[in-house]
Formats: sequence, structure tokens, C-alpha cells
Amino acid sequence: MAGAAPLTAPILPRSPGASLHHQLSTILRAAITSGRFGPGDYLPGENNLVSTYAVSRATVRRALLTLEGDGLIERRAGKGTRVIASGTSIVSRSMESHKRALARGAKKTTIRVLGIDEMAAPAQVAAALRLPDRSQVVAIARIRYLGKRPLRYMITYLEPDVGAALDRGSVETTTIVELLEQMGRPVQRAEDEIGATLADPLMADALGRRAGDPLLEMTRVMYDSLGDPVAYQWTVLSPEVFKLRVVIASEGRVPSLADVDELQPATELS
Repeated sequence: MAGAAPLTAPILPRSPGASLHHQLSTILRAAITSGRFGPGDYLPGENNLVSTYAVSRATVRRALLTLEGDGLIERRAGKGTRVIASGTSIVSRSMESHKRALARGAKKTTIRVLGIDEMAAPAQVAAALRLPDRSQVVAIARIRYLGKRPLRYMITYLEPDVGAALDRGSVETTTIVELLEQMGRPVQRAEDEIGATLADPLMADALGRRAGDPLLEMTRVMYDSLGDPVAYQWTVLSPEVFKLRVVIASEGRVPSLADVDELQPATELS
């Protein structure tokens, strides 16, 4: 069987509010999303996990059932537990290729609009959009789905004169980037920051996770051809949905498509 580096074995704390099977599934999920166990690799067997983490077989089976329900593994009788998804994606090399990726992803996914509301801009939004403190903005909250599986929870902030031109129907069927282009404010550049956070009850409910689960947190500022910011977007998603791969090349060499692999579709942000 194909293998990977052995798992570390922290002692799982026996404390209220942190079930052992949830802790174990989180550890195994991190091993998969980090690439330590890639598609086709087999996880350690049940007996191995029972011994390594000093938990019951029932705990191991519940943890594996969670990962199976998330589409990360498949359990084969007599063969073991095989990883079938990694969540790896890439960064587009140009805005043009990014827009093409957005269009491909939009065809395979659906959007549920939770709300379109005018509100006072949070401080970081006002700063990113170069607005005075407490300026009004339009906030569009959405969830993007692949089938019935929620991929990401997003809130996009726009200036009122831009946001007022959008309605629920257009936002459900067209990406924000495309809508801005239709309005004569085409996005020419975007800057992303990626970090980590823990799911609060709202995020957990939106993404079908548990409160306290680790999530990726992304912020994006989109700029028009004049270099003016036109949108600020905040996104949270599960680590198995998106993983960033950075290619470092020698000076003067632009990485080609041979350097990167797009393993999971529909991981763009808008």
C-alpha cells in the first residue's frame, strides 16, 4: 500500500466540549490537507490509530466516518482507508487566467445569497476601500456550493453607488468580477491575504462544520484600471477546499503550467 510520513501522536485531552472522535478527525484532516497523505495514499489502519492515540475503536470509526462524509477518504473492506481528495489549488498567473478560472468554477457551482444590506463599513473595509471611517457600504453575504456541499462563506463590500446597482438575482447567477466589468469597473488587479481562524457558530452553520473547527480566512481587495479599490471581500473556507501552492523559480523564469496542478475545481474567491 502507498504510504506517507507517520502521524505525530499528541495525547488527546479528555475534556468537556471536545469529543475524542472530533479531535482525531481534525488531526487526520490536517494530515490530508497538508499533503502528508495525498490522493491514493492509505491512512494508518484502525488498530494502528487505536494504539497510537489511545482511543477506542468506536472513536476511530466515528472519526473516519466524518472524513468519509466530507469526501476526503474512502474505506475499502479488507484494504484499508484510502485518501481520495486533497483540496489543492493554485494561484492564477494573471487576471485574465483568473477570470477564466472564475467562469469555469461558476459553471460547476451555485450561489445562495444570504443578504444584501447597506451598513457602516468595518474599519478594515473602510481603510481598504479608502473611505472615511464609518462610511456606508453595501455588504453582500453569500455561500458557494458544489452540489450540496458548501465550499465557502463570503461577504463582499462595495461602495453604495456600486452595490445599489446589484440585486439578488444577478448576484446568484454572475460573479462579482463579471458584474463589476458589466458596470464599467473591470477588475485589473487583486491582492489577497490568507490566514487562519476558528469557526464561530455562524461560520460553522454556513459551512456545515463545528464551532471551533480550523478554517482558512482570506481577504481580497480588487482594483480597477486606475488603481482605485472597487471591492473588499472576506472569505472563510475549510482547509480541504483550498490549499495554496507556491512555485519559486529562478530569476527571469516564469513558471509554466507544467509547474502547477489544479486538482480541485471551483476554488476561486468571487
